[in-house]
This record gives sequence, structure tokens and C-alpha cells, in this order.
Amino acid sequence: MSIDRNIREVRDEFPILKYKTYMNSAAHGPALKRVWNAIREYWSFRMNEDLSARHPDAKGVAAELIHASREEVCWCTRVTQGFNMISSMMDLKRGENVVVTDLGYPSTVFVWLPFREMGVEIRRIENREGRIETSDFEKAIDDKTRVVSLSHIEWTSGLRYDMRSIADIAHEHGALVVDDAYQAVGPIDVNVHDDGVDFLLVGSEKWLCSPAYAGIFYIKKSLIDDFEPTYRFYNQVEEAFANEPPWVHPDSDNIASYDKPLYPTADKFYRGCVAESAVWGFNAAMEYFNELGGANREEKVLKISGYLIDRLRELGLKVYTPLEPKERGGLVTYTTGRHELDVKSYQTLKDESIIVALRYQKGVGGIRVSTNIFNTEKDIDRLIEVQKRILA
Repeated sequence: MSIDRNIREVRDEFPILKYKTYMNSAAHGPALKRVWNAIREYWSFRMNEDLSARHPDAKGVAAELIHASREEVCWCTRVTQGFNMISSMMDLKRGENVVVTDLGYPSTVFVWLPFREMGVEIRRIENREGRIETSDFEKAIDDKTRVVSLSHIEWTSGLRYDMRSIADIAHEHGALVVDDAYQAVGPIDVNVHDDGVDFLLVGSEKWLCSPAYAGIFYIKKSLIDDFEPTYRFYNQVEEAFANEPPWVHPDSDNIASYDKPLYPTADKFYRGCVAESAVWGFNAAMEYFNELGGANREEKVLKISGYLIDRLRELGLKVYTPLEPKERGGLVTYTTGRHELDVKSYQTLKDESIIVALRYQKGVGGIRVSTNIFNTEKDIDRLIEVQKRILA
């Protein structure tokens, strides 16, 4: 489906666009109408105890979204929980290291900090004017590296990594790659198998325009048997729930009924913390994004983010996000050159109902604009018009 040729129908799915120029999906995506309808359907089902209601195959839809198999996917409440699920399973030892970047979102780094007390090095790659190259990872990763923890697309600069090349480097040294794909899945077509990552995490409320506190936890199939969850949820005992739950049988026992192996899939890591209503909403959004098609979404987003970069450069503004399509997604960050003027720009844009964000990290940042599938050149032109007026 060509998104540009059907842009009116696409925009109709997002009610907020009738009164705001919304370009802040990197923080909070605007709600889809079909998400709202799905959650209403869920609560109607709950109120009426309608046992015939169709439960969505949300896990299959999530797997399709990232090109994984269903067995490789379970739920997490948010990306931070996913990182904690992974870090809690790692048996890191003194002298080993975890490689991160100084542009990475806090969750990609914070969960590893306690390992420093065990003698594990947190090896941080420093950016240069918002740039980090694949060669920087090659220099940082060695035979003592156990984990490479990074964001697929950096949340301040909008830099998109060559995940396949980084994964190949890591695997040559026996390290695992954890991909925080929160700023990537949705605007670009993320394929976990092509990228070769070992773990991937993505949440629901940003680019995928869903309620908060639902997310995808991906683990490569070949690794599932290598790890055991430190947080055990009885509902993930396969034999106990193969047909009916244990408690409908007279011989139900709180040890014997559950003292059996967990699922041999990613489900064994699920902590049972995601609200069913959030999953119904998330499913509706993921179905929609799958309908649009990954390649179509990426083509649309790269076209509109490229247009924004060109217009910003016409104003002489510094753009941190790379112009090269393969090095970016939908997130574009620029600065006026002065923090005070960045703040004024952000506030003025907000007053004009143009919703963007103000973000900085490690010397990189300014106005962060999220160009999602529903944004148009008209949206960009409106932002440029206001920004030009501020600079005058």
C-alpha cells in the first residue's frame, strides 16, 4: 500500500491530527482510532463475561512486525523491564565488559551499572558530533566483551546503526547483542533475523501509537535453552496449562501441579505483568502497521525525514541526524546553536500546536522532531515557517 497515495485515510486514523501538527512519536505516539475501539471491545467483553469473544493472536502479530518466529516473542511491560530481564540472567564475571554508547538511552546503560561492583567494566563508546561508526564498535569489542547494549536508533541524534555489522563483530568475540529498537520499530522495517541480534526490545506507546506498558521481548531461538529466568511465573509451566488450568481439577496441588518445565519458547521469560487490555490495544496497532507493510512505512518515513533535513539546512541550522537514508529513521534532531533559543523554539512551536520535543545528551541535541507515517510535507513546511520566524 502506498502511504502517500492513501495519506488522507492514514491521517483519519489519528484524531489528534485534526487540531495539532503532531511530530513527537519518539516520546508518545498519538492514539489510533482502532486502538481505542479494540480496548473498548476488550472492556465490553470483560463487563459481559463474553466467553465467545475472539482473543487476538497478538503474539503472532508482534512476531510478524519484527520478522521473528512466534516462539521467539513474549511480552514485557516496557523496554526497561526487558533490559532487567536480560541483565538478571547474565552471569558476568570480573574482568569482563559490557559495551554501550554515550548516546544510548539510559535503560541501555543503567541496568549494567551494578555489575561494576563485581569487577565488570562498562565500556562506553564516545560520540563525535553525534556520530558513532561501526569501526568504533570494532575497536571497543574484544574477547572479554559479554554484551553489546545499544539503541537501534539513538534517541537524541537519530543515528541508525548497521546492526548486522555490529552483531557480526560481537559474535566473532562471543558477545551477545541487545537491541533497544524502541525508536526503530514502526517507522522502519526491522528484521531481527537479518540484523542478527540476540535480544530485541520495543515498547508500545511511541512510534506504534498504543497504550503504555506493553512491549515485545525477543530472544533468538537458539538462545532460549541457554538461559533460565530468575523471575518465575507459574502460568508459564507448559504442562500445567496444556488443556485446562490445574485449579479446575480436584487433585490440584500448589507444588505437584507446577513442578514441571517451563515453556521451551520465549514465553518462559514472561513475567505476567502486562495488562490484557494493553495487549488488545497494542495488537490493533501492530495489525495496522503490518497492513501498511514494513517497506512502505520505511519508504514514507525516510522520504519525509529527508525533506525535513533539507528544509532545516536551508535555514542554516545544525542537524545532528545523518542525511544518508540508511543511517536514520523518522527521528530528526537540530539545534539553533544556542540552548536558550532552542527552548524558545520548542515553546513557540508548542504554542502554535506543533508538537515536538526538546532533548539533549552528551553534547548532542536540541529540537527533536519525529516524522511518522502520518506526517506530510505540509507539516514540515509549517514547522519551518514558525522556526524561520523565530530566527528572524
